[in-house]
Amino acid sequence: MYRLGSQKQWIPEKYVKFTSASELKAKNAPAANEEGYSGHVATVVYNGRGGVALVDKNGHYTKQYVSNNSTWKTFGKATINGQVMYRIGGQSQWLPSKYVVIDKSYQNPAGYYQVQYSQIKPTGQVGYTVGRGFEGIKTWLIMRRLGTFNGYAYYNNATYNAVRRFQASHHLPVTGNVDVNTWQKLGFQRSSFYSIDSYVAPLGASKHQGRSAHIEAMIRQAYKYLGKPYIVGASSSPEYGTDCSGLTMQALYAGGINPTSVSSINHAHPGNEWNSRNLWADRRLKTVPYSQRQRGDLIFYYQPGTRTIWHVAIYLGNNQVIESWPPRIMVQPIVNGQRNVIAGVKRPFI
Repeated sequence: MYRLGSQKQWIPEKYVKFTSASELKAKNAPAANEEGYSGHVATVVYNGRGGVALVDKNGHYTKQYVSNNSTWKTFGKATINGQVMYRIGGQSQWLPSKYVVIDKSYQNPAGYYQVQYSQIKPTGQVGYTVGRGFEGIKTWLIMRRLGTFNGYAYYNNATYNAVRRFQASHHLPVTGNVDVNTWQKLGFQRSSFYSIDSYVAPLGASKHQGRSAHIEAMIRQAYKYLGKPYIVGASSSPEYGTDCSGLTMQALYAGGINPTSVSSINHAHPGNEWNSRNLWADRRLKTVPYSQRQRGDLIFYYQPGTRTIWHVAIYLGNNQVIESWPPRIMVQPIVNGQRNVIAGVKRPFI
C-alpha cells in the first residue's frame, strides 16, 4: 500500500503506476511548435454524431470529446500531424481547427437591432419626480400608501390631492408631486426612489453563444416575474410586477436587445402608456408571418373591434406565451377569451 494523505488514505500497489519526474516533465512540456494563443474563444462547429474527439500533443486520440456549439477558452496553437490545433486545456486537450470557429459572435443582420454585449443603459433620467399622469411602481406604491389605489396605478387627481394634504401635514412644500423628500416622508427608503427607476436586467448570454442562448436568456428573465402583479407603466426588477411591454423590455435587455423606441426608465412617464404600440411600429424588430412563429418571438394583439395594438406577449412555443395581463404575470395559451385578436409577430433575434 502507498499512503496518499492521512492514515485513512492508502491505495493498493496493484492500482498504482509511478511516473518519474523526467517523464512528468516531458508529458507536460509544450507541443513541439506550440505558440501562445490565450484570450480567444473557440466555438465547436460539428455536424456529425456525438462530439469532436480531442488529441494529445502527439496527435493521439485521448477518448475525450467536446460537444457541438460548446465554447472553450484557448491557451495555445500548434500544427500537429499536419493539422492546426488549438489547446483548450492541458497537453492532452487539443482541438482540430477544422471543427472550430475562433471568436465567433452572434449578431442580427444589419438594419435590425444589434445584439449588445455590454450592460444596456436605457435612456431617461433616474430618480424622476412623480406627478399627475404618471404610472408605474412609484405611483403604485404612493397610491397604496395613501389609500387612493383603485386597481390601476395611474396618478390621478385623488392621489394629487392626497399628496398635497400629506405634504401640508408634514411641513413639506405643497406641490402635489412626490419628489425624493416626500417619498422618504411617506416611509419609503430614499435609495429606492432611484433604484426602482434604474434597474436593468443583466445580460444573460455572451457574444460567443448563438441565437438560442439569447432567446433563452430573454425567457429566463421573463420567468423571474412570474406571479407578480400586473402594474401599468411598470418595468423594473423582479421584486415588483410589470405591465405587458414592461415585461418585454426587461426580457429583451437580458437577451442583449435595447429597443430604443421604448425605455424602462421612461415607461412610467405620461405618453408612454402604450409602449406595445411603439414596439409594434418599430421596423428594427423583424416582422414574420404568424404561421412561422418561433420561441422567443413577440406576439402582438389588437383591441377587439379595432385595429389598435393594446398588448404584447413573449412566445414560448407550443402555442403558449408568457405575459403580463391583469391580475398578474402568467403563462397562458396564445389565444384566450381575454385577448384573442392577433395583430402579428415580431422577431427580436433573427
